Amino acid sequence: MEDSLLKDFAGLVKIMDELREQCPWDRKQTIQSLRQMTIEECFELADAITDTNWQGIKEELGDMMLHILFYSRIGKEQNQFTLQEVIQGISAKLISRHP
Repeated sequence: MEDSLLKDFAGLVKIMDELREQCPWDRKQTIQSLRQMTIEECFELADAITDTNWQGIKEELGDMMLHILFYSRIGKEQNQFTLQEVIQGISAKLISRHP
């Protein structure tokens, strides 16, 4: 994997961590408070796909990635799971489904 991709992803995770620690709005969010926003982001992505709006797809995928990082950060805070476990889980699923 490209070093720049790893660096960019690590930078994004760091931004999410900083927002969670320093931003009052981000700090007060829960999995329940994020739920409706996540659903809306899914619909926005679906609309961009329907419209073959590549710029919109790219933007909405970024929003979805933010939500994945947000839920993972909250999961870590609640001692439920980590982002690394999410990544390991989907990697294992892909390998098991594609022997």
